[in-house]
Amino acid sequence: MSTRLIPQALPICLLLLSLAHAEPPKEAAFKYLSPDEAIAKMKSPEGFVVNAFAAEPDCQQPFAFTFDERGRIWLCENLNYETRRSDLYNLGPQGRIVILTDTDGDGEMDERKVFKDKIMFPTGIALGHGGVWVGSPPNLLFIPDRNRDDIPDAEPEIKLDGWGRQDRHETLNSFLWGPDGWLYGTHGVFTHSNVGKPGAPDSERQKINAGVWRYHPLNEKFEVFAYGTSNPWGLDFDENGQAFVTACVIPHMFHIIQGGRYHRQAGRHFNPYVYDDIKTIADHRHPSAHGGARFYLADQFPEKYRKKLFMCNIHMHGVLVDEIKRKGSGYVASDPKFGGTFSMSNDPQWLGFNMEIGPDGSLYAIDWHDSDICGRKVLHRKTGRIWRYSWGKQSFPVGMDLTKLPDEELVEMHLHPNEWYVRQSRRLLQERALAGEIKPATLGGLRRILDEHEDPARRLRALWTLQLVGGLGDVMLAPLLNAKAEYIRAWAIQLIAEDRRVPDAVLEKWAVMAREDKSAVVRLFLASAMQRVDHAKRWDVLTALVGHVEDKSDHNLPLLIWYALEPLVVIDEDRTAEIVAACKIPKVSEYIARRRKAGGKAAAVKPRPKGPKAKPAKSVSAKGLVLHLKPEDIGSSEEWGGASQPKKAFRPAVVASLGGRRAFKFDGADDRLEIAHREDLAFGKNDAYSLATWVYIEGTGRGWTALVNKSRAKSDWYGVWINEEGHWLMGGQKSNVEGTRVTRGWHHVCITQDKSERFLFVDGHLAAYGAGSVAADGEGALWIGGAPSVEEFFNGGINEVRIYRRALSAGEVSHLSDQPVGLASQGARAEENTPELFAHYRELLSEENLSGADLEHGHLVFSNSCGRCHSVNGEGGLSGPALNPSEVADLDYLLPHVLDPDGEIDESYRYFKFELTDERVVLGVIAEETAESYTLDSNVGRFDLNKADVAHVDVLPYSLMPDAVFQTMTDREVRDLVAFLRK
Repeated sequence: MSTRLIPQALPICLLLLSLAHAEPPKEAAFKYLSPDEAIAKMKSPEGFVVNAFAAEPDCQQPFAFTFDERGRIWLCENLNYETRRSDLYNLGPQGRIVILTDTDGDGEMDERKVFKDKIMFPTGIALGHGGVWVGSPPNLLFIPDRNRDDIPDAEPEIKLDGWGRQDRHETLNSFLWGPDGWLYGTHGVFTHSNVGKPGAPDSERQKINAGVWRYHPLNEKFEVFAYGTSNPWGLDFDENGQAFVTACVIPHMFHIIQGGRYHRQAGRHFNPYVYDDIKTIADHRHPSAHGGARFYLADQFPEKYRKKLFMCNIHMHGVLVDEIKRKGSGYVASDPKFGGTFSMSNDPQWLGFNMEIGPDGSLYAIDWHDSDICGRKVLHRKTGRIWRYSWGKQSFPVGMDLTKLPDEELVEMHLHPNEWYVRQSRRLLQERALAGEIKPATLGGLRRILDEHEDPARRLRALWTLQLVGGLGDVMLAPLLNAKAEYIRAWAIQLIAEDRRVPDAVLEKWAVMAREDKSAVVRLFLASAMQRVDHAKRWDVLTALVGHVEDKSDHNLPLLIWYALEPLVVIDEDRTAEIVAACKIPKVSEYIARRRKAGGKAAAVKPRPKGPKAKPAKSVSAKGLVLHLKPEDIGSSEEWGGASQPKKAFRPAVVASLGGRRAFKFDGADDRLEIAHREDLAFGKNDAYSLATWVYIEGTGRGWTALVNKSRAKSDWYGVWINEEGHWLMGGQKSNVEGTRVTRGWHHVCITQDKSERFLFVDGHLAAYGAGSVAADGEGALWIGGAPSVEEFFNGGINEVRIYRRALSAGEVSHLSDQPVGLASQGARAEENTPELFAHYRELLSEENLSGADLEHGHLVFSNSCGRCHSVNGEGGLSGPALNPSEVADLDYLLPHVLDPDGEIDESYRYFKFELTDERVVLGVIAEETAESYTLDSNVGRFDLNKADVAHVDVLPYSLMPDAVFQTMTDREVRDLVAFLRK
């Protein structure tokens, strides 16, 4: 241990003196600012004061921090960080844990101790239970210091290993004690971990490559709390004990529920039957990467800031704030009325990514402080700051030590307006209880708060602590299922299910609650708890939950119910049939059918007319075929049956190559094709008909967008639509049928009507059905790619449009979906890339034009397009090669690769088609291959595929990169994008 003590008489002067002698970083792309210079450039709301609690040389390469019960900051200095992507550590252990203390209460540290040095790559830190918990991939370490003398009692203990380090931004981080006493943390999507106790076999480990995890310090159990998101580097709990994370690249805010599966930046979920995942709660967007998350649950800031969620934004170089409001079972994250930007540094080297609320009620943020935002390399090796944001000039409490307080004062702290004191006192009481030192009066004091306090949030605080100190059990929790406050009922459910042993009497009560409780929050906690209940005992609760029609559009409930139900539907046909008969949530019904088919069972369905029978079809008869439209049959729009030239502002779709297939290409702005009214395309009320087509999805607008429709402007119409979430809709005069969700790429969709029955098939499978009628016998045109009368336009491609004057059988639909759209020949694709096209982009990307580019706009374009697969300076996806500025600047290299990506395909990025044993088809580039599995990259991310599930593999003659990338952008977007990539 080493100690650096600044004499209290001259703390500020000496600290500034040490900074004045700090050597300015070399290679910086921007002017290096001292802490005082940086503060002068910051813009914060009037009345707020920012100061540097610590800065270089006392704070270097800060990676994580926390406060102890004495109000001191424990800081991880990660001096091992060399570059973002390297699985090897080229230096010996250089990291350290330092303790920073403000001894005179002026809000600036003046004492620095090194608690432990020579730690390899420290990424997270938490204090409690006799020591220090540190993330040091591949390990979770515990450094004992049971007498709290700031000297390690022994060498670090490895509690868990198997943490990956493929991407050093995305390993274990954001440590935080949850209200339930578990140690929580987050994990990113591009690092692959297989976590367990040292020496544990694979069967006793858990995989995680994105999500929230937790570890119990007493029983040493590790589990993945929730799967998904991107690279979450910020985690906190609100006053109701609800978890929220901030994320990078994808939308920034997620409400995390135990057992949830969330939107992934890349790759697929481990369970192939998830089918859909829970999306962001944010109703607005920020640029790219966020780090840190803290609810302001204190009393120093003005009232309007309280209970708001604060976070750092790395690309905006400042602190943002969201207002979290209830909606249904969950929440919506919005910009507050006073605005979502709290404090902007105006310094491109400000890189905040972790936050805390201190005992003084101030907000603290660590600043890595480097001009390389995404960590491709470290330009500043000895910089780092801890910023302190206060309402006015605030002193810091000096000489505190909560460990010296008696139990009754720690109980009283559960009513403190600053949540910091509540969390510290809860952990200390738990430690005392484990040591056998808790007093009966302590339990009584907590019980009085739980039973009598008028504020449900204060009652929850007491509930959580009572559970940790042994003051509750199932017998005492059960009555709380009848509590008036919904979150008390919900947490009683959560805590009873914690050990996965739920008494039968409680399950009976839960089934009643699932039917009758009016709170969507309670139903959400029940759905979550079902994943911790034996399969055979889930049925009654789940049957009750699916009967709530009011939950069909809830943000969380349909999917949480499905995640608990999924393993059941292939093991008990009778109970599954009961679920389907009771189900009023269409998404759950749809997923039951898909899962049963994948498991080799016939789909259980509600009693209804039989409709088209799925007899195998070797071919599809041309009987009744009145329209078959495909691009290769067309020389100009006048040469095919009944087509009319575009009118007014609308222009015809072009024929282009999409995903290696020729198709009509629509830009989502004003493209469409029109077929003038024909009698054979009009159907009477009881006529049978079918409409089938291949669709390539590139992007969708807001609401429903027409793909193919007849006479939309009148009451007599039929057609097929898609919305921004990828859901299909079969439209009709009296009812609509909404079907399954799909993702980007080629899909086959077919709608049929047989008298009063209407069916929607997606990729050969029945996705939805309904009763209704269509009478499109007016004289309106058939529109393809849009509905100009209501200004709906599709972004993507359409091919093989077929309309029949009969209802196709399910077998015929399946046969059509098995016939792939013909691949565009290399020659055909080359024809689209004319010399004029190359000349246009050469002129657009001239040095003169690029000099006027908007680099910030180019960065945004990159994040929304190329950055999904490619990286630049460490930012972006990994499924495509990194973009080198010198190669981007060479137009002879750039233009052929962008305009004709299939022309020259690197063997490392060749596309493969995998036909699976469950009849699914998967496309991707083989990134890695072992004897047992493939790791694939695709335009939806990276995922693993077991070879045992693969029936056949074909090499495809086209690239993972989509065609016509530039053509889908405006010239301004192309110019700004290329200028950004070159810089």
